[in-house]
Amino acid sequence: MNFKKKKNSANKVFNIIGLILLPISVVILLESSLNFVSDSENDYEKSSSTNQLQSKNNLPEEKEPVDFKKKEDLVFSNKDLEVQNSNAKDAFNKKIKNDDNIEKRDIKKEKNKLSLNLNTKKTDSFKDFQDPMMTVNFLHEGLKKISSNNNSDLKNVLKVINRTYDAEKMLKMIIGAGWKTQENEKKKELIMVFKKYISKNYLKRFSKINDVSFSNEKKEKISSDFFLVRSNLIIKQEKISIDYLLHLKDNTWKIFDVLLDGSVSEVATKKSEFRIYIKEKKIDELIEALKKFNNQIPS
Repeated sequence: MNFKKKKNSANKVFNIIGLILLPISVVILLESSLNFVSDSENDYEKSSSTNQLQSKNNLPEEKEPVDFKKKEDLVFSNKDLEVQNSNAKDAFNKKIKNDDNIEKRDIKKEKNKLSLNLNTKKTDSFKDFQDPMMTVNFLHEGLKKISSNNNSDLKNVLKVINRTYDAEKMLKMIIGAGWKTQENEKKKELIMVFKKYISKNYLKRFSKINDVSFSNEKKEKISSDFFLVRSNLIIKQEKISIDYLLHLKDNTWKIFDVLLDGSVSEVATKKSEFRIYIKEKKIDELIEALKKFNNQIPS
């Protein structure tokens, strides 16, 4: 009985001690577990940190510089390309500018060359007519072409007359003082009709003659502004004396009268033929009469 009570008392004591020790054990175990977890976390952090460091030193750090280098190279490459493009563009623009300048210079040269040629031709033309003998020769060449049927067109003959004759001076001498009182339009019309009249007369005469030739004997200076060129018209070995009176007009020598056989003046002849119109001052009727004559002669 007593043993049983003692046993129960002992059990109670052990139970009480167990209850007291249990929380302590639990606390110890929890603390130990927490320390373990903390240590594990620290170790993991260290390990992770080490691994990250190693990774950075190995793979990631290798890749990042490579990628960065590529990007950097690409940037530099783009910059180089921009610089190259800029240089190429500048070079191209410079070339275009140079080409334009060359082209403009060539065009200017051509223009100057053309201008020089035109001026040269003009000067040469004036040189030909600065000598009265050359004016007469030019007329004779035109008349020989009419005779050989190579220049029977009125337009060609008119060109010869325009270059060798001073029709205005001839009309002034034929009409006399009445010329000044005429209107400018009437003067222009009469000059044009009279040139055609001279051309038609030459066509009428020389188109019927074959084997025409001319010979110039000499030129005589009458004054500083007047020359007489003595020449011969040769038809089948027959000589007809023709003398030309010339004066200087616009730096070229032009014919204003022709003398047949050294005495018969063309101006005097026309003055006689036109006397009715001149005396009565019927310039309009003179123009119509000349037009009528011109229309009767084939061109």
